[in-house]
Formats: sequence, structure tokens, C-alpha cells
Amino acid sequence: MTLDDGLAVGPRGHLLFDGIDVVELAERVPTPFYLYSGRRIGANAEAIRRAFTSRHAATEIFFASKACSNLWFLRQVHDAGVNVEVNSGGELAKALRVGFAPSQIVFNGVAKTEAEIAAAIEAGIRSLIIDSMFEVERAAGVAGALARRVEVALRIDVDVRTHTHPGLATTHGGKAGIDLDDALPAFARAVAADWLDVRGLHLHIGSQITSVEPYVRALETSLGLMRRLEDESGLRLEQLNVGGGLAVPYREKAACAADDYFCCTLTPDDYAAAICAVLERRRPDLKLFLEPGRAIAGTTAILVTRVESEKTKGVRDESGRRTSEERWLAIDAGANTLLEHTNYDWYFRTVVANRADREATAPFRLAGPLCDGGDVFVGDDGSAFRRFPAETTVGDLVVFLDCGAYTLEMMHPYNARPCAAAYAVVAGDVVQIRRADSFDDLVSADIADGTRLLGRSVRPE
Repeated sequence: MTLDDGLAVGPRGHLLFDGIDVVELAERVPTPFYLYSGRRIGANAEAIRRAFTSRHAATEIFFASKACSNLWFLRQVHDAGVNVEVNSGGELAKALRVGFAPSQIVFNGVAKTEAEIAAAIEAGIRSLIIDSMFEVERAAGVAGALARRVEVALRIDVDVRTHTHPGLATTHGGKAGIDLDDALPAFARAVAADWLDVRGLHLHIGSQITSVEPYVRALETSLGLMRRLEDESGLRLEQLNVGGGLAVPYREKAACAADDYFCCTLTPDDYAAAICAVLERRRPDLKLFLEPGRAIAGTTAILVTRVESEKTKGVRDESGRRTSEERWLAIDAGANTLLEHTNYDWYFRTVVANRADREATAPFRLAGPLCDGGDVFVGDDGSAFRRFPAETTVGDLVVFLDCGAYTLEMMHPYNARPCAAAYAVVAGDVVQIRRADSFDDLVSADIADGTRLLGRSVRPE
């Protein structure tokens, strides 16, 4: 395995992460735990900003905080000079708490409540992204009740097919955005609304997009639509938000198969060259907004887990005859800690931290600890197996790479397993950025004896 930037094998054969011996750290703190790189957050953000602003100076980067809204992580993003995109009232509150100015915040989402819209307007955020014709009316009503104008951009489903996991596709019939056929009347209604200040158009074609071609098609469609909108309304739009979706190379290959969205050889420069070329050719006057999430957070963390059990099980044919056998390893982190591994059959590369200098050639089935048959990790190279050193056994440390995005956000206490702690390497030291849940945390919202609603029983008539 080729180790990424920040990963190395130490003199004792241990995996090093930004110079920290992962095995030694796991002797001091319980597994499972996440370990982030403060250095990598800044480097990823800067690579994207430099790639786009060098080609289109009027570009602003808004980190999609749904990828990781841990307060420490958000503060690193803020300190790197990046803005933030939020998708809920909770994410808005987090962004404001860590110091983002309202002018640095855009608010997205398909089902924003009146309370969330009001909070965004009262905070004075940069832009409210309108997701439907209904939301045009809702946003106008809330703004009117507050007597506060709000800048908005309308999110349009530009109907561009993308090759990614179906759960990550956000256009071509997905739930997000205003249908392309309804774009003109939606803009007309928004422009006519007393309290809405229409500034631009928003599009987002999905996550983990491994080709630039869908962006080019989406931009061409969007810019054509913008021209029609401006001609009909007399309004000159000032911004185009192209969303996020820049991919992370989860699988290491020199060339990628067309249907393998875990494999990506593109860099931020490749995306920027394609996107900015269209913009510079057709509308160089526009401000370009970009909302990367995975591309900033994905490569910033590892998940450290421990092998807690091993077994050998037979493989049988239809007659029940044992034809071969499989070695199984069970670790202390499953879908409760790394949800994408089951809900999207996501692939994360692995390495045995205490045997990082050994050749990984032996096939193992790798399972999480949950009481579900589906809590089994996808294998390498399209197989059911992970390849580890043949000596791998109970007590060894299995590390998942590129776990910085959509991981802390998706942890949950299924099987009453406390959510994991998280740490970060900062200037050669390790700091804790999230404590592990306690057993008290597991029951903190439960009401064992029940509480009567409004002080009395509620019965159907």
C-alpha cells in the first residue's frame, strides 16, 4: 500500500500519522477513536482555494459543514480563511459559535422550518438557498413577518446525470432543488416578493463526482438559464453557486474504471480548470461560490479500531458440503462508528497499525461488533476479503484511512455502544476534540417513568 501524505511507517514497524505513533496512542486511550490532522485541514482548504482563485479571482469557498461540524474542526476551517455552508438550525448555531461571521454563511436544505429561516434571517447570513416554489413563499412570509430583507439564491435541479452512489446523487430527479421546468416562474415569484433579494443561482450535482464532464454540462445549462432569467426579469444576477462534490481517492489505482466512484485521479486543479474555463468564457463577471465538504474533510482523519475476536468459518456449497474456509476478524467499530460502510457500502482502505511494515497478503473477512448480519465491511478489489498480514490477530489495531468526512456526524449508539472519542494532531501534539460518550450519555434523554403530556393523559376520542 502506498501511504498518503502524513502517513509513514516508523522504525518499530508502527503506523505514524503526522509523526504520531498510532500504536502508542492506542495504548493510552481506548479504541475505537478518530485521529484528525490539523495540518491536513488547512492544506486541503488551501489547495482548493488556490486552484479556483488562480483561475477565477472572484471565488469564495464555503465548507459544507454536514461533512464535519465538530466545533474544533469548524474552527480550523474558519482559521484557514474558508466560509461555511450549513444545512440546519443546529449547523447554523455551531457555525456562529465558533466565530463565523453571518456574511460567511449560506444556508441550504430541502425542508427548512420557519424557525430555521427566521434564525438565518435574524443572524443576517450571506445567502438563503431556496429549494422549492413553496419555499419561495415561506421565506418571503418569514422575512415579511420580521420586516427584514434576505439575500437568496434559487437552487435548480439542472437535470445532469452523475456517476456516484445513488444515495449521493442530488440531480436528475433527486429530491433537492427546483425542477428545471419550473425555474423561470420560481425566479419570477422570488423577484416579485417584497422581502427577497435575489442574487444568484445554486446547483449541486452530488457527492464524490469523479469526472469533470458533469460539471461542464451543469454549468452550460445553468448559465443559459441565467441569461433567460435575466432577460425576463431585467435583473442582473451576481453569483453562481456550483455546490460541492469534488471527489476523494478512496481507492489507490493508477487508472480508474468508469463505474468505480471510489477511485479518482483528479486534483482540485483539474476541477477548477474545467469549471473556471466555462465561467470565464461565458460569464466572467459572476462571483463563483463553491461548497466542498468531502474534499476538505475526507483525507484529514483515520479511525483506529482493535481486533476483539477471530474465528474460522466454513464455506459450503448448496449441498452443505464444506468446500473452503474463511478467516474472520471482528473489530470494536462497526456501522455505529462508521455508518457509511453499511448505508452506502462505502470503501475505506485499511492497514494494521502494529504490523504496518509487514506484507498484507492474507485474506480476512472483516466484521463490526453489531448484532446485524450486514455489519461486515466491503472487501478489497471487488472481493469480500480484506488483505492483512497473515499474523494479524486479536489485539491488533486495524486503521481505516480517509475517514474525516461524514463520520463523526453519523455516529450513533446502536446496541447501546457509546459513540467514539476523537483526537487531533496539532503541531506535533495530540489534543482531544471529542470525548467518548459515557453510559450516562446513553440514557440522558430517556424518561424511564414517562412524563404526562401537558400534565394529563392524552387519549384518542
